[in-house]
Order: sequence, then structure tokens, then C-alpha cells
Amino acid sequence: MTDSPTRKPSPWWTCRLQAPPSPSHRAELVASLFDISPTSAASTWLGCVAGWLHGPWMVGLITGESGTGKSTLAAHAWPQAITPDSLRLASDIPLVDLLPAKLPMPDITRICAAVGLSSPPAWLRPLAALSTGQRFRARLACALAHATLSPGATLLIDEFATGVDQPTARAAATSLQAFCRQSNIPLVAVTSREDLTDWLNPDWLASPALIPGPDAPPIPSTFTRRSLRPRPALTLRLGRCHRTAWDLFRHHHYLKSSLARSALCLGAWLVAVNHQPVPPLQIAFSAWINALGKPGYREHRTVVLPPWQGLGVGGALADWSASLLASTGRPVWSTTGHPGLLASRTRSPRWRLVRPLGMVNPEPGRRHATCRLTAGFRYIGPSLHPPLARAILNRPRSSPRTRSIPTSLRPNSSNPSLASSPTAPASSPPSAPPASPPAGGRSGAAAVICPPRTPR
Repeated sequence: MTDSPTRKPSPWWTCRLQAPPSPSHRAELVASLFDISPTSAASTWLGCVAGWLHGPWMVGLITGESGTGKSTLAAHAWPQAITPDSLRLASDIPLVDLLPAKLPMPDITRICAAVGLSSPPAWLRPLAALSTGQRFRARLACALAHATLSPGATLLIDEFATGVDQPTARAAATSLQAFCRQSNIPLVAVTSREDLTDWLNPDWLASPALIPGPDAPPIPSTFTRRSLRPRPALTLRLGRCHRTAWDLFRHHHYLKSSLARSALCLGAWLVAVNHQPVPPLQIAFSAWINALGKPGYREHRTVVLPPWQGLGVGGALADWSASLLASTGRPVWSTTGHPGLLASRTRSPRWRLVRPLGMVNPEPGRRHATCRLTAGFRYIGPSLHPPLARAILNRPRSSPRTRSIPTSLRPNSSNPSLASSPTAPASSPPSAPPASPPAGGRSGAAAVICPPRTPR
């Protein structure tokens, strides 16, 4: 679908920005050198079709070049909106203490996970101790928490994702708009980064323009209605990796950074964004070990690099890993206390809750999850194709060079089984393109993560 301009007439918003001309000698000199009228230079008119006044919407985006009045439009149209700047957040107080005191802890964890801040240690740090990307998400979480407690209030984020790297901005845009739609919180984002439009998925797009005066005719192109659509897809290659890859992820895990010597290490490499190839980059890590006191395997560590949190990468890798191990005929278990994983596993048809949230009784030989709240799950989804699963599990682990296996997994599909032929190669370096479809079989396609369309 393509964007379509506003169909019914909407008010024409205009605003005049004026300041008294400077009487200084230097200002007069510049005006005379460039033949500029000091009076006209001190006055600017802005205009935009106010289409947001007509029709229901949940997410809006104000974008355009610098100096076109984006922030001015937002301040005039939503003067009572909740903004991160209006909260006056202290930089020396832990994030959990910056959130409203009346907000229950389950809502705090849900909000932090919604903005992609999924690392509990980051919740205990003050803003001054966070990275630029984490500080951006922390400010979003605080504003979102106040908006949650103020029904009907609009959440306004000016200079959205300014100074933040592209992966962090994309992930934050996707998770924030999804949370606002689910919670019925109107969201208006203001940014000059038009590349975030598809990730924020707004219902309308406003681009204010400079106009010659109050009598200028409306410019229809300054406001556009958009249809709701899925966000751009991420394409992953999933497979085994060497345990030395853990060094890249250990500092982002919420438990201790040690890794069991017997762990089976698996990884996810990003190879394409919106079907456009990118240099392969490992963005997730998952380790699995033998279960304690019962047959089967259990999840040991699953970590996603912070810029890519909130996009479903960790869930896709964990589901694929569980389906790989389930092909051996042994049960697959997971014990977790992470709020994001708890919510995801509870909703997923591939996992069954076998132990509700609570404390685990200490037993001889048990050294994990005995002093914190956790829940237990068992994987009940489909298994990977046995021939290819055996090829992955039997590959030697001695080489430190990470490798990946072309696999197929659609997290929103009811069947995550392999779509590749049993004759697919046992391993290939992550820089290699996916294998061509062999005769009589389907391609060993990479995993495509694309959540379904969000209902209005």
C-alpha cells in the first residue's frame, strides 16, 4: 500500500515566529552587506495541514528538515503533552527510582522491556552511568510510565532518537509504538530522521513548511495519512558458534557472566534488513546444557546485544535452538526470571508452563534459581528436520571461527520446522550467501522476523 494525502479538508495551521530586530552595529552591517531587511529577517511564518484533528489515530510522526518548525508545531498542537524534558529527571538516581512511586513492579518491568531496555542491571544504574542509547531508552521509559498513569494524555517525544545509532533507534521506535497502541496511549514523535518512518509505523505524517505569510494557501503535502503495515523484516542466519563468542555478550546478561564448559553455543547473525543484504553481524547468543536432575536440555544463557533488543531476535533464536535440541527426542526446558521472557513464553504456543513463578526449593546438586523468582517452561513446539539437525549438532566445536547453518524459522508461523532440503551443506561461514535451492527441495532460507499487523 502507498501513502495517500488527506481526503477531507482539514484546518490550515499557521504560526508566526517573531523577535525584535537587533540594533547592534554588527547586525546592521550583515543586513547591509547581504541586502536583508532586519524586520523581515526577524519574522518567520510556518504552515501545516492539521489533519490530526480529523479521524482516530494512535501514533503520529512530525518530520522534516531542521528549521522547518517541527518542535514549534508539536508545542502548539499538544501543549499539555507528557515529554521527557518536562519530567526533570535527576542524573544521579537509579532508573527504577525515577519511575513513579505508585507504579507496581510488574508494570515497571513491562515498560522497561517495551522500550528495549531489557537488561535489569541497567535499571539499577543512574542516568549518568548509562550509555547514550541506554539513556535515550531510560528517558522514554520514564515518560511512558507517567503517560500510563495519565489516561487520555498524549506522549510527545521531541528530537526522537537524535544522537542515537540506527539499530537502537529502529528497535526503540518499533517497541515504543507497539506498546502505545496496546495501552491506548497517543504518541507523537518529532524527528528529522525520515528513515524511522517504517519502524515507527505512524498513522499520519506531518511535515511543516516555511510559508511567505498568513495568507499563503494550504499545502496538502504537509500532512499525509498512512495505512498500518508490518515493520521492515530482519533476516537472520541461525547456527552454531564457538564459545569464545560469549565474550561479546557476557556483559549484557543479567546473571553472572560465567559459561558452562559443556554448553552448546548457538548464534544469530543479521544478514539483511528489509530484504537488503548487510554485512553479517552476530547480534544474539544462546547456550544450552544438560538439565539437572531430569532428562533433556535446559536453556543456560540467551543474550541479545542492546541495540537489537525489543525486536523478537532473542525469542526467535531460543525457539529455533529448542526445536534443534527437541529433534534428539529429549525434552527441552527453560527456567527464567526475566520479565520479557516470562511474558513471551507464557503467550507462545511452543512453550508450556510447568512451574509457576516462585522460588525453587534447594536440592542437592542444584545451584541455579534458588534465591530469585523464576518460572519453568517446557518446549512443546515442532522439531527441526532430523538430518539437518544432526548435521548441526555433530559439527566439531574446536574451531574458534563462528559458523552458521541456513535454516528457516518464522516466529509467527505455527510450524517452525526446516524448509531446507536434507542435502543442504552442513556448515558455511556467515559471510556466505544462503544456499541455492537444490533440485527437488526448497531453499535453506534464513529466518525472517516480521510481526503481524497490529490491529487498530
